[in-house]
Amino acid sequence: MQQRSRAIDVHTHLNTPGPQPSEEELERAIRTARYYGIERLVLLGNLTAMGGPDPSMADVAAINSHTLRAMARYPETYIGFCYVNPAHPVSFLRDEIDRCVVQGGMKGLKLWIAVKATDPRLEPVMEAAAELQIPVLHHAWYKQTVFIYNESTPAEIAELARRFPEVPIVMAHLTGCGARGVLDVADRPNVYVDTSGGQPESGILEYAVGQLGPDRVLYGSDWPLRDFGVQIGRVRDADLPADVLERLLWRNAARLLRIEEDAP
Repeated sequence: MQQRSRAIDVHTHLNTPGPQPSEEELERAIRTARYYGIERLVLLGNLTAMGGPDPSMADVAAINSHTLRAMARYPETYIGFCYVNPAHPVSFLRDEIDRCVVQGGMKGLKLWIAVKATDPRLEPVMEAAAELQIPVLHHAWYKQTVFIYNESTPAEIAELARRFPEVPIVMAHLTGCGARGVLDVADRPNVYVDTSGGQPESGILEYAVGQLGPDRVLYGSDWPLRDFGVQIGRVRDADLPADVLERLLWRNAARLLRIEEDAP
């Protein structure tokens, strides 16, 4: 294994429902992450525990409040992304983004499967991201089985990126998107890819770096659905130079999240 460098994990969740995040869960995630040299965790919301694929406005507000409480409890570790459902009224979307990002200090927006990436209802969300100069992390996957609700494919992420070239988009789940997904977004310079999605697959990370360059790939685990150790091991053990691994694990995310001053 190459020399270990510290990391920012751009794709994590909480699992406990209810208005208050579990202290045990927060501490366990930090303790486990630290063991593997992961210093910062981007929280994308406890989506499966609260609200499901098409959450109500009350669900969305509760999920984001949950994240804000985690950020307040451990500000040195947790970085929040504001989860939104573009099917909701524009007034609510704007108010929630203001509450979470402008007032609450979250550093990005999270889109899951409530609507597809090609849906015109994403426009106010993407316009807000452009105005605030923050990234959008969007779920994507290619499947041979039935898609869940309104899941987006990498080709649809590429179309979203074409419509909003000024917004950095992190396409989640490299392994779930596969080589086909990498090629779909290769000519969209505002699209990044996180390394989460399924168990490690030999060669896919090296392929993504070869197609996208070393500055458009970010480490992400999808904790607690996936294990920190396995997911960061797939990066650290990849056949890539040490300086490229440092970009994947820290510098690319630090630049995107505007925490460059913390970079080694």
